[in-house]
Amino acid sequence: MDRAATTEAWWAAADAASLRGQLDLREHPLAVATGSQAKEQRERWMMTRWLTAWSPQLAYPVQVHKRESPDFLVDTGTGRVGVECMEVVPESFKQLQAKLSGINSGWVRPAAHHRQGDGRAEWDSPLMRQLLADTYEGSPWIGDEPERLWVEVMRWAVQKKREVLHKPAFAVQPCNVLLLYDNWPLPPVAFIEDVAEEALRDWGVAALDALSAQLMASDAHADFQQVDILREGWLLSFTTTGVQRMRYVPPVAG
Repeated sequence: MDRAATTEAWWAAADAASLRGQLDLREHPLAVATGSQAKEQRERWMMTRWLTAWSPQLAYPVQVHKRESPDFLVDTGTGRVGVECMEVVPESFKQLQAKLSGINSGWVRPAAHHRQGDGRAEWDSPLMRQLLADTYEGSPWIGDEPERLWVEVMRWAVQKKREVLHKPAFAVQPCNVLLLYDNWPLPPVAFIEDVAEEALRDWGVAALDALSAQLMASDAHADFQQVDILREGWLLSFTTTGVQRMRYVPPVAG
């Protein structure tokens, strides 16, 4: 018997409404825990968003069990899905979050202050500002550099997890999903906006197309049939049929 089958399901639902009622998008991935608890909390945060985005399309009933390699097993009315999670973040940024844990619960967010009509993002303490100054030194971004770097970073993350999937301890499932949390400190990559499709920025659309093409060229979907990326209230889903964009957080009314 699969070891996950001996544990109580984290989520179990007979329909989409029941599942969504169990999902709390207000949780922060680094709210209180440290070490292995922080990892589990972050994975729960990621899975809550993944389930929210996919809840209308899942085959019910659904049960979700926590385990390792992959991180979750999702039993649906049509079969089992393995979901492997990964936060995509530089090691230096993870160290920064650890240093900030006693100041801002480890949840790195700027506090907006408005002075003379100009919105400025400032940090809550001199220590925060110093740590961020040490972390973000470098040359200004030029042209589509953020988009091209984003593609490289995501491709690296997928390759890293493909190596994990081929290790003996990984329990490959009939369908394997790689769920990435894009927490890389880059300028905004504008491939997702609350505007019509034709109004999306060319560079951002090209970044999605480039990553999709590179995943297919490297045969990544032979290992992970689906690569999903959480980013700024959106889930970006890459399969052999292309890219699908889904909101997991409703847009804020203006």
